[in-house]
Amino acid sequence: MLIKQPSLLALILPSVLFSACATSDLQHHLDIQCGFLQQPTPTIGELSGLTLIGTSIADATFATSAAEIVSYDSCTDRLYVVNAQAKQVDVLAMNEQGKPITIGAIKLHAAAKAADIDIGAANSVSTHGGLIAVAIENVNKQANGLIALYRSDNLNLITTYTTGALPDMVSFSKDGRYLATANEGEPSANYQVDPEGSVTLVDLAKGPLNPKIHQIDFKAFNKTGSRYNELPAAVRVSGPNASVAQDLEPEYLSFADNGKLYVSLQENNALAAIDVATANVDAIFGLGGKSWVNSALDASNKDKKIGNFKNYLQLESLYMPDAIASYTVNGQTYIATANEGDSREYGFETTQQLCDQAGYTWGDDDYSSTSNYTTKDGVCIAHTDEIRGKKLKVDAAHPLVDALKDKQQLARLNVVKSKSTLGANEPVYTFGARSFSIWDENGKLIFDSGDQFSRLIFTLEPKHLNSTYDNNQSGDNRSDDKGVEPEVIEIASVNDRHYAFIGLERQGGIMVYDITDPANGRLITYVNNRHYDQAVCTKVDDGECKNGVYNSLVGDLGPESIEYFQRQGKHYLAVGNEISGTTSVYQLQFGVTTP
Repeated sequence: MLIKQPSLLALILPSVLFSACATSDLQHHLDIQCGFLQQPTPTIGELSGLTLIGTSIADATFATSAAEIVSYDSCTDRLYVVNAQAKQVDVLAMNEQGKPITIGAIKLHAAAKAADIDIGAANSVSTHGGLIAVAIENVNKQANGLIALYRSDNLNLITTYTTGALPDMVSFSKDGRYLATANEGEPSANYQVDPEGSVTLVDLAKGPLNPKIHQIDFKAFNKTGSRYNELPAAVRVSGPNASVAQDLEPEYLSFADNGKLYVSLQENNALAAIDVATANVDAIFGLGGKSWVNSALDASNKDKKIGNFKNYLQLESLYMPDAIASYTVNGQTYIATANEGDSREYGFETTQQLCDQAGYTWGDDDYSSTSNYTTKDGVCIAHTDEIRGKKLKVDAAHPLVDALKDKQQLARLNVVKSKSTLGANEPVYTFGARSFSIWDENGKLIFDSGDQFSRLIFTLEPKHLNSTYDNNQSGDNRSDDKGVEPEVIEIASVNDRHYAFIGLERQGGIMVYDITDPANGRLITYVNNRHYDQAVCTKVDDGECKNGVYNSLVGDLGPESIEYFQRQGKHYLAVGNEISGTTSVYQLQFGVTTP
């Protein structure tokens, strides 16, 4: 429940009118009273930049996902932030300038008791009109999870809804009628249990206590299913002995204006479109590969050169989007994606002897046939679909055969394993396009940012390109593995213009684009509240955190979510940073509209 601090609230919200404002149908069902009166937003020019207003720091150990997903509720004028470490949702209030201050938390034990399950971490939060929805995984990740629904006016639990396995993202539709979760269905660490991926769609038209719940699966696309022939060849189905339904792993979702719910299937390099009215899967779109002929990448962390950009014939990246967002231009729907990339690698700690007996791959190079063969624990890899470029088998006539042997080029790059030797005309695939893209409603590529992220960062932060998110002495470290790693994307539509904000998980910071013309995304700015001259913790060794105590002077590390919102006639972004455990609020700055 919320820990009330009256004196602090009086300081933070001096202009709040605690009377009922306009209520939605959902609020009428529950008699939720909104206590914050929004002021109209004035006409403004075009977006010119972002200004950091303030940061709230979670009371948590470093790098424990203490500020993961953030959502703004206009009813209470508060931010709700998933604190995965504490199994709670932190509640943040803002002062007149928008600076966030932690004032309490929603504990999730009541939801677990109501649903009669043992819960693991909360993964996502979404708000709408006085309601707070939290996606919570089962302590057994392969079992069904839940959505916990709370009132924002008093933080009381309303009810819970059962979801599929590992609900990784939850979202309300724009009108608040629907609630949906992307249920990843991630396999167990030894890959012996692989639940089906799914989407839970909750229709709240008759109120939260009288929902119509649809569990949407992908069984029809199995080999024995009625729609198997509709599955594009470009959709990756790579899990060992997995059906299509088991292999598809919903990661993120977005309600679009055209009545569709778009879902990213990250490991499958695909998008799914679901018709909300009928709760049926319309189609699955394979996204294909991105060529590195016209765009360039730094693919090695062992070349002793940061920003060693090169073009490669027949090297392609699988887009593999994490977060997605949708918007509408001239009646047409578009889906914007943050192309993070993600391999499938599952393993667990055990002894080398037990790992060998299970027929898995020993992942620890520190020892083999030694005296501690049966006693010392290490990493046992049950399944992986990635391999270093130097170990990939390609035809002798392949144009990349030499580059794959060279550690200054592609030898270090993590690429997709092939079951057989790649032919001379077959592409080598790597994970993640190091960009953001815009697709039409049928999965056709309209725009990709190419290598703009890396080029700009190399100009602004030349010593730190492709850093890790937990070490400020790690420039070039991630060059061989997804680079700056675009993680999250948010879209703001202001004065008939559309802006995309892309958070870079490893590098840190936010790329800002004008995407009003979907085919011609225009870079506006890049903002990174990360200070490389500071240590990430109060005690470090070779840049690595050694005491788990975050150094607040370092700023934000590991952006995981971005939320656009308006309050008191101004426009803001809230950014949740999972490594630093910080929630930062930026104000959008607008200039004179260009002719």
